[in-house]
Amino acid sequence: MIEFVDMSNNCNFIGNPILEQHKLRYNAIIERQDWNVPSYKELEFDQYDNPATKYLIYRDEGGVVRGVSRFYPTTLPYMLEEQFSHFVTDMEIPKNERIWEGSRFCIDNTLNASLRKKIINEIVVAYLEACLFFDVHSVVGLMYPAYWRGLFIQAGWPIEFIGDVIKLDDGHKARAAILPVSQSILTNVRETTGIHYKIVNFGEYYERKKAA
Repeated sequence: MIEFVDMSNNCNFIGNPILEQHKLRYNAIIERQDWNVPSYKELEFDQYDNPATKYLIYRDEGGVVRGVSRFYPTTLPYMLEEQFSHFVTDMEIPKNERIWEGSRFCIDNTLNASLRKKIINEIVVAYLEACLFFDVHSVVGLMYPAYWRGLFIQAGWPIEFIGDVIKLDDGHKARAAILPVSQSILTNVRETTGIHYKIVNFGEYYERKKAA
């Protein structure tokens, strides 16, 4: 199960999943990958962690966060727009309430390969379930090409690259892409991953709003 968490519904979940995902990101991004990004008391964060941010969080039976990714509205200044706009050469920088940015896709690398893959696939399905729930038609982001393949393309999600492969300041190559969202794509990803059940827990706050 993937928890869809933001500042409005964090209290619907046991513990503090938003705080805990910052810990996983610190381990994955700063300790393991040595990124030069802000941290505080072993919590990784940036300016795109704020009241507008939404998180997809996988926790194990003990409540430990083992996987996370985040969404951010493109109607606000967002990371691809502000930090990496030169990666987008095939279209205008997206600015639309129905387009979200996806970023900070992190999995606990101490887990075995099969469990890591399970969590990856659940988060990918959760991307689609969450976007359809909120009537979002696309997700835009920047990743290493190998990550686009390993996370999304192999799961059966057709993506559209919106710029060339370009080197980051640290020498790694990255590429911007936009991921279309539809019920048919979700069906295809379910067939590819074998996840045929509802994967996202939106918490009582959003479930009530949807039912109203």
